[in-house]
Amino acid sequence: MTLPPGAAANPPMPGSKPVSNKLANTSLTIVLVGWFFYILQWCFDLTIGLFLAAFSGGMSAICASVLDFLPFALWLAGIVTGHLALAQIRQTGAPGHARAVWALVLGYIGLAFTILLVVIIIILVAAGVGLGMFGKFVPSLPKY
Repeated sequence: MTLPPGAAANPPMPGSKPVSNKLANTSLTIVLVGWFFYILQWCFDLTIGLFLAAFSGGMSAICASVLDFLPFALWLAGIVTGHLALAQIRQTGAPGHARAVWALVLGYIGLAFTILLVVIIIILVAAGVGLGMFGKFVPSLPKY
């Protein structure tokens, strides 16, 4: 027997409260933890990171690298689990659609921030290298 699209395979019993999709909850939690670490990274860079950079460049670089990668990985995991949650919700009809959608929205926004930041860094590095090379051919450019 085939069910019409959107129909629940196991409808809830009358009078019982439907159980929310746990994967949707997990997805939203993962994405929010990613945003927490993203904000923590900025706080670290602007406070403790400055002091560590002044006294020990190696420790600051290690901490900053971990805090840079962790939100990106959590956002990717949240996006994957959000899509899986939406697929489960479509099949079972369980509540949790809004949480899965919010996880996807926040995850994709974080992913866009990361991609934008990487593109800006690549452009700035390319511009710096370009100015260094260009300065050899145009002696009137100021030397930095």
